[in-house]
Amino acid sequence: MKNKVAATVALALAGALVLTGCTGSDEYQDRKDKQKTVTLEDSLEISNLEAKLERENDPNAVRYVYLMNFGQIVGYYVIQGKVSSSGSQLAPEQEAIRRCSGCDHLVLDSAQDDGTYGQGDPGIFFFLADGTMVSTTLDYIESDAPMPIDVPRLGGND
Repeated sequence: MKNKVAATVALALAGALVLTGCTGSDEYQDRKDKQKTVTLEDSLEISNLEAKLERENDPNAVRYVYLMNFGQIVGYYVIQGKVSSSGSQLAPEQEAIRRCSGCDHLVLDSAQDDGTYGQGDPGIFFFLADGTMVSTTLDYIESDAPMPIDVPRLGGND
């Protein structure tokens, strides 16, 4: 008897899903809500991430970017704002095309922000206080205070 009830409930649930379509919006909202849930009363990791985000989003913050080549620091820039990935995009990198004739989804690469397709530019970019944009693919160290090392300052004197 229990098996018949369970089978009936499962069949009714499956039928309801087929009739309502497959939007997935409830799953998406559940995931977003879970991301905001802190499972610890006081998480140092979450506090660190919040402090990092606050610092990174300060457009007036002064930072020091030390460029490295083959493990050696070759010089540094004094920048304003944050270091950004050259591969970042304003729009989503992929689009899910929903074909509800069976609720299968195709995931396709979207055009990059400049309208082209393919890999984004490698490396990082940042801005100096005078507005100069610098891009590089070198390894780097970023600090919000100067490091006590003797290497040349690159670009700008602000």
